[in-house]
Amino acid sequence: METGASGAVLGNPAQAVAWLANTIANHGGVLDAGDLIMPGTCTRAVGMEPGDTVRADFEHLGHVGVSFSSAKVSEGAAA
Repeated sequence: METGASGAVLGNPAQAVAWLANTIANHGGVLDAGDLIMPGTCTRAVGMEPGDTVRADFEHLGHVGVSFSSAKVSEGAAA
């Protein structure tokens, strides 16, 4: 099990986004309305294998989960 806090992302996820915007601006770029920004992770990366199930609990928001299977989707088939 991993536990993390959003403050682990440069002290605050908003600070990570501000850093990104400033860094991009220093190189002549901009963030556009609607751009998807993923400011980082609050825990270390953990390897997954078929049969593993992961659940993330978000205080005040609820939870989300995913299970990994070994089934392979053939090329051209809908996932």
